[in-house]
Amino acid sequence: MTKEWQLELPKLLISVHGGLQNFELQPKLKQVFGKGLIKAAMTTGAWIFTGGVNTGVIRHVGDALKDHASKSRGKICTIGIAPWGIVENQEDLIGKDVSLLFIYQICFC
Repeated sequence: MTKEWQLELPKLLISVHGGLQNFELQPKLKQVFGKGLIKAAMTTGAWIFTGGVNTGVIRHVGDALKDHASKSRGKICTIGIAPWGIVENQEDLIGKDVSLLFIYQICFC
């Protein structure tokens, strides 16, 4: 990622994973979680790794990032690694011995 996308090496990796079951957070707790996550990432130059789906705790991470992006206060590198079972056309990736650059941008519209 440093070579292909010219990203600086992170000083910290934040990995957020959890179950796929959706749950609600009390508004104050959701705000504290989001602000803390964003502050940790911004002040340390961290990359955030998630499970790449919009469910469970990862949904709350996405909400925090969406809120941060709407205020245009600096970029945070976030990498979502989706489970193999939900990758579309996964058979096209099997046994090809080919490396491809794939960039998928999520729009929080």
